[in-house]
Amino acid sequence: MKTYWTQETWKTVQKFLPDENRITEDHYPFERYWEWGHCRVHIDYYPNPSAKVKIILLHGVGGNGRLLSFIGVPLFKRGYEVICPDLPGYGFTQTDGSNLEYSNWVNLVKDLVEDESQKDNKPIILFGLSAGGMLAYHVGCNSDHLAGLIFTNLLDQRLQLVRDHSAVNKYVSRLGLILLELLQKLNSRIKIPMKMVANMNAIVNNEDILSLLINDRTSSGASVPIKFITSMVNYHPEVEPEEFNKCPLLLVHPGDDRWTELSLSKLTFDKFTGKKYLKILENGGHFPIEQPALSQLEEYIVNFIVKINQNTC
Repeated sequence: MKTYWTQETWKTVQKFLPDENRITEDHYPFERYWEWGHCRVHIDYYPNPSAKVKIILLHGVGGNGRLLSFIGVPLFKRGYEVICPDLPGYGFTQTDGSNLEYSNWVNLVKDLVEDESQKDNKPIILFGLSAGGMLAYHVGCNSDHLAGLIFTNLLDQRLQLVRDHSAVNKYVSRLGLILLELLQKLNSRIKIPMKMVANMNAIVNNEDILSLLINDRTSSGASVPIKFITSMVNYHPEVEPEEFNKCPLLLVHPGDDRWTELSLSKLTFDKFTGKKYLKILENGGHFPIEQPALSQLEEYIVNFIVKINQNTC
């Protein structure tokens, strides 16, 4: 089975991180495969039997589970159990892709949460980076086993304004969806690179890292079925934000996000009526690896979890 041991992209990205955020021999994830439907889901697992909380980290349409080690490693060092799946179409998760659509992502993560909750009574927190943020919310609508949700972005693709900023240009955001839906009717197996429709050039502010990711087929250079893109754009949550009140929420939005600015996330975040918190990651890009954003991200997550455990959140 494929492992990240032989993959060079993430290793090179590590060189741009502070020492405390890097994978080392003492803090290396255990790689395992989890059978789900027709998929063999690759998971980076940072086990800690004594941990009081589990954190499941979700990547977006330009990443994979291994790239989330930038925050997974420090959270593991802080005593949490950390789980980073490669969602279908990305990383080393194995799937034929023929029936891949966004609801697969939602159902897969929901079942992963269920599976983990049955192992022990540890509270589970979902963290979503980029499009993983909205995914975390969508999973939260369908799960009763989550103690909290954390997002770096909340991008409701049903909104034209969000699509205009998420897409590579406005022609794609307004005419591209119509074309993709027509192509899907002709052949639902057609795959296209996500960088042809999404503004991947703004996924990270560092040009050297961008060059690595945009050419990496396990992350920003991945190709996905047209059906996945159209189903993600048209997905309707089980519970609209105005009615969601299952658990506390934390939005940790990058302050220098050159892809999706804060106002776009607030279109959804401001609708939530339950307990919620907003923090800005200073100097952080969409992939927030800059300082002080990186240190702030860790602290805001830990403080949020502490509040949950103390029932003060």
